[in-house]
Amino acid sequence: MNPNNVKIRVEHLKKDFGSLQVLKDVSAEIHEGEVVVVIGPSGSGKSTFLRCLNRLEEPSGGKITVDGIEVTDSQKEMNRLRERVGMVFQHFNLFNNMNVMRNLMLAPVDLKKCSREEARERAETMLARVGLKEKANAYPRELSGGQKQRVAIARALCMKPDIMLFDEPTSALDPEMVGEVLEVMKELAREGMTMVVVTHEMGFAREVADRVLFMDDGLILEEGTPDQIFRNPQNPRTQDFLNKVL
Repeated sequence: MNPNNVKIRVEHLKKDFGSLQVLKDVSAEIHEGEVVVVIGPSGSGKSTFLRCLNRLEEPSGGKITVDGIEVTDSQKEMNRLRERVGMVFQHFNLFNNMNVMRNLMLAPVDLKKCSREEARERAETMLARVGLKEKANAYPRELSGGQKQRVAIARALCMKPDIMLFDEPTSALDPEMVGEVLEVMKELAREGMTMVVVTHEMGFAREVADRVLFMDDGLILEEGTPDQIFRNPQNPRTQDFLNKVL
């Protein structure tokens, strides 16, 4: 981790859905090479916070700077942002009418203007990285849930991102498939990828996170190292939540 290089700076972020205030006043910094895990109850604003970081949700107020790019209305800025930031969702969002290789090649060819040759080479490398090189010609319907999610991670990596965002990447998986996805994420963390992960996997947070943020009611109520948060939480709401989930 490089604490002197702030990859994501969030200042007084707010997000409203009509009269519902989902994010009330959220400020945070994520540093280069840091793994930040966001935990909290359902409805606390975790996923909305993550989706605001690459403008999948439009902030209602505040300021977000990602990798030196202020998140604004400019389409050019959005394209630059999404080249730098990969995102993996709960559901895999693979194109069912395309095989795995075509799913991985699509964005580099269309958005980064890679040659098909370069895109294919990169796709093969990333499939090998997630342990699925032999599935290049398979279609999503032929894959297990864990394999689909690993393909989704490989697809995001094909854009050569500096930052990876994970929105509950294991919540839609059968329990026996969770481990294979978490192992890929652990490997990315070991390689120094900057990561922000919303998850209910407390074991992953304990093992991999540099820092844990606890969110509830649209606010970050507590943050600290995994040891601080899990062994000695200070906020009563954090204590109550962890007593229920651990």
